Amino acid sequence: MRRRGGQRGFTLIETLVSLSIAALAITGFYSSLSLGLTMERRANDQAEQMLIATQIMDRVGVDIVPRSGVQDSGSLRGLDWSLTISERGTDDMRLGPLQAGELVYVYVTVARAGSTADPLVLRGIRYSETPL
Repeated sequence: MRRRGGQRGFTLIETLVSLSIAALAITGFYSSLSLGLTMERRANDQAEQMLIATQIMDRVGVDIVPRSGVQDSGSLRGLDWSLTISERGTDDMRLGPLQAGELVYVYVTVARAGSTADPLVLRGIRYSETPL
């Protein structure tokens, strides 16, 4: 296509191509921004879960008796938690030869109510209150 003698400017096709390229760039920017916000929200949620699990774990031995069979649960700041104290640990928590009843294994699980995300599980080992 030839332009007439003194006309300057962009053709319709050049304008549409440049707008398409700009739209792709903006879409990529907003996608990465959205993903970043989602990841930040998830990290904050996991940090909140860890804080609550740590608070519950710290109560064992202070206001929760470290005795096998103890179970407790509740809700705190929109998160449901449960505590289980058992004489049996998982295979990766074995400490070698111990006297029976010397240690108890503490499990704290924290999850957002109604969430499909995996709950946070904090595990610990405490000395049992039961005398040897």
